[in-house]
Amino acid sequence: MKLAALFSGGKDSTYAARLAEKGGHEVSIFACMRPARGDSYMFHGVNIHLAPLVAEAQGKPLASAPSSGEKEKEVEELKHLVELLDVEGVVSGAIASKYQRDRVNQICADLGITHLSPLWGKDPQELLEAEIRSGMEIIMVHVAANGLGRGWLGRRIDLKAAAELAKLSERYVLNVCGEGGEYESLVVEAPWFGKRLEIEKAEVVWEGTSGTYAVKGAHLAPNLHKG
Repeated sequence: MKLAALFSGGKDSTYAARLAEKGGHEVSIFACMRPARGDSYMFHGVNIHLAPLVAEAQGKPLASAPSSGEKEKEVEELKHLVELLDVEGVVSGAIASKYQRDRVNQICADLGITHLSPLWGKDPQELLEAEIRSGMEIIMVHVAANGLGRGWLGRRIDLKAAAELAKLSERYVLNVCGEGGEYESLVVEAPWFGKRLEIEKAEVVWEGTSGTYAVKGAHLAPNLHKG
């Protein structure tokens, strides 16, 4: 099936697209919404300006559009983008958000195409570890949860970090995959990437109980996995 992958540059959208391809589908294009608000119900906004580079690193074209970030209105904005694409379905990285999954389901039903959500319902700890073992190099770029302080910003999410997140989830109300907005991620490299995202400049911005690893400069470089 020819698919568009809903894409932000984060770990879940990247991994979902990869699983779709491993399942025999053709992910012909990435689709990215750029929310005007940081509290979008549907879309990842932190460092979204890097999505074109992360798509290019994978050799994928990117279709993108601005979004108001307003609840429900942003769903229609996504629908307008998807209907412009010549695809038979959409793949998303939804794990447990019924709100997001239901709305993508409705968009696809309205357009007469299929919605694949290969991460849906998976155990968060097992999924995070599978994403890490896939070879993706993932960094944390936003935190907004008890237990996640400044030290997590810009940190690589490896198996050690996954174990720490598991312990934090026992102490706090925290989804280890960040599905509840506890954190957001950025994938800079993976074995299937043709190139690597090299961060040139970034700064930590902390506001109250949340913070962002804001990337100010980046470029593509040779993929270290392909050495």
